[in-house]
Amino acid sequence: MHHTVRILSLSILVALAGAAIAKPAAAPAAAAPAAAPAGAQGTTSASVYKDNVAVHQAAQPTSPTVATLKKGSPVDVQKQEGLWFNVKAQPDAVGYVKINEVRLAKAAGGSNDGFSMFGGHPKPGETAGVRGLDVEGLRSAGYDGAAVARMEKLRVDDGAANSYASRMHLQKTQVAYQKEPGIGEGHRATSGSSEEIQAQQAQSSAVKKGLFGMVGSHMGGIGGSVASSAGDAMPKSEQEKYDNEIAMGPQIAGRVLSLMPIWDNPEAQRRVNTIGRWVALQTPRDDLPWTFVVVDSGTMNAFSAPGGYILVTRGLYEVLQSDDELAAVLGHEISHVVARDQYNVITKQAWASIGMNIAREQVVSHVGSGAAKPLEQHLVNYFAKEGAAIVLSGFDKDVEYRADVASLVYTARAGYNPLAMYAVLQKLQAVAIPNATSNLFSTHPTPDKRLDNLDRKGIDAVAAYTDRPYVAAMR
Repeated sequence: MHHTVRILSLSILVALAGAAIAKPAAAPAAAAPAAAPAGAQGTTSASVYKDNVAVHQAAQPTSPTVATLKKGSPVDVQKQEGLWFNVKAQPDAVGYVKINEVRLAKAAGGSNDGFSMFGGHPKPGETAGVRGLDVEGLRSAGYDGAAVARMEKLRVDDGAANSYASRMHLQKTQVAYQKEPGIGEGHRATSGSSEEIQAQQAQSSAVKKGLFGMVGSHMGGIGGSVASSAGDAMPKSEQEKYDNEIAMGPQIAGRVLSLMPIWDNPEAQRRVNTIGRWVALQTPRDDLPWTFVVVDSGTMNAFSAPGGYILVTRGLYEVLQSDDELAAVLGHEISHVVARDQYNVITKQAWASIGMNIAREQVVSHVGSGAAKPLEQHLVNYFAKEGAAIVLSGFDKDVEYRADVASLVYTARAGYNPLAMYAVLQKLQAVAIPNATSNLFSTHPTPDKRLDNLDRKGIDAVAAYTDRPYVAAMR
């Protein structure tokens, strides 16, 4: 859907913060991820989603069947045990079904049973209403460079991630993914190929015609000069694109962190960075400086920015009961970075806005070198105000669906049970804290639609791995 267009040079993006981008800090020593929060019991209504669902005596596919349920049969989910639900069906059947075989009821305003059932621990006042990020808030947010530096110090290296995988008996698995971006292992290995150059030339032509055609129609020859300057300034290699992503990431993360502080929980921060790095190693962009953080907000959401900066809210983190589930959330966000979803949206919208501004305000007064300075200034102004807000605005639903499917693949490659993504979406469906998921639902398709899409497009490719035992978080 998105078309990559000209992005700011590294020096321009650095100017947004008023200082040079901080260099990545040395990775901390390997540490075992912190334990996931234990689930509290509750009861949530649900209905059977598939025909002839077997209710097992225990949370194991080989355990005896105590009942068989028809599609649509009502059940009460009493607790989650691994990637199984303990259910009670009418009249008196009690047992276990796989987490993807029922659908939890949608969250309804006055109750937070779903949240407590899945182990969340809201702070005082958060059950009455949780205030999250909004687009206007991010437009006016400042840049918190100290928070970005603190986030970068949380990074772990490949060795720490591999040590964790070894302790947890996670094995890399070959799982094909046909929609994976053709960026190549290590990302920059494909730079400069003849195919890439041809694609960039075609892309440059399309950008000139599409985004700056309006300028030419309003400004005659001047518009053509601006379009030519834009096309000439476009990135010509994977290295340039990579550098621009690395520059954009801290700028966006720094604005989010100015509104959502880093959670003071070192164990959680080590855990999210260790698991995140392990999952990222299963992607074609393992060379990015992947950086993860849990922010102190009771909302349930996760954000990603170019260059591998990924933020998860405390509210979401606390209901993720296993490493599998955390890996599923991170895999979704990692996929957005791998595919350059944010990069493409931001650059496309930035240049469209700049083209309109040039046409409207007549900021370019003559042809030639004089066009460069006002054009750069428009880029700086746009990114300073809009870059982080664009990330919060969300993607096309098909992009979100693709990221869910990619998460199934990445978690399966990392040795986890891919049904964990179903568990995450079930929680989002069931949790009923007022406003806790309002930002998430405004930028993503509803959980039930995402579950439907996984059933149609994702689960078959990873079905062989859905009987894996889930990975409980260990100290």
